[in-house]
Amino acid sequence: MTMKMDIMTLFDGSSDTWGSSSGKRGNQIASGYCVFSLCAVIVYRLFTDGDFSSIYTLGMAVQCLAFYLLNAKVDMHKSVAGISAKTLKVYVLVFVCRLSSTLVKNGYLPVDQSGDWVFQTADILSLIMTVKLLRRMYTSHRATYQEEYDTFDVFRLVPPCVVLAMFVHGHLNGCPFFDTCWTTAMNLDAIAMLPQLWMLAKIGGEVDGMTSHFVVALAFSRLCGFTFWFYGYTEVYRKSKVAGYQLLFAHAMQVFLSLDFVYYYLVARMKGKRMQLPTVHEI
Repeated sequence: MTMKMDIMTLFDGSSDTWGSSSGKRGNQIASGYCVFSLCAVIVYRLFTDGDFSSIYTLGMAVQCLAFYLLNAKVDMHKSVAGISAKTLKVYVLVFVCRLSSTLVKNGYLPVDQSGDWVFQTADILSLIMTVKLLRRMYTSHRATYQEEYDTFDVFRLVPPCVVLAMFVHGHLNGCPFFDTCWTTAMNLDAIAMLPQLWMLAKIGGEVDGMTSHFVVALAFSRLCGFTFWFYGYTEVYRKSKVAGYQLLFAHAMQVFLSLDFVYYYLVARMKGKRMQLPTVHEI
């Protein structure tokens, strides 16, 4: 019932976002939410034990929904305006590094059956949709990419994330290489949204509804991950206190970096208006 109400709330605010969008386009979004809800119920009933670890898989499923919404936005508006290519590129690295671990080892996966394939499938689908978006941004929709606003130099932070993972990582996979791969993905995930949030702040003004839903869905996904590891980080802490605290800190950062955006989103929802961000001016 709660999920149904949340979905209806999102659609209630869709009229001011999409305006005169055709019914066919609206159905694309509705179908996405319906398929997600159906899959969530099926996975919960058949592939989870109803225990706490299933919240981690839920987070990955919401992440997959977020990238679907972003693809749907591009399909609807024939535009990639407001989307950061740098964020998408970092997410490609996140998914590749994490899948390098989770497709081979299960040390950082949920303990129920959802960790056998559902978790990895969500990441694979997210990776495919991210690559698809990047391809559109540099080919068919190149003219609508707002590159002048996508200026956050996130790639300077990538090498430190990799080096940190090499020296500080857990041992749940029982293999330094795969432990480093997973930790690298976690570190990169903590910085992946920085270019997107920076870009939206630089653009300022009203934010496209589908883009805001993408950011908020990812924030909720990261909250699920943080909640899971808030109770599960002790598994890493037993063998390495530093790695345990670093794991907790990285997941907390993933949530913290989205809080400001989520605040403006909730304010707009409560007022029944389109979301609006303050403008960041060049110094």
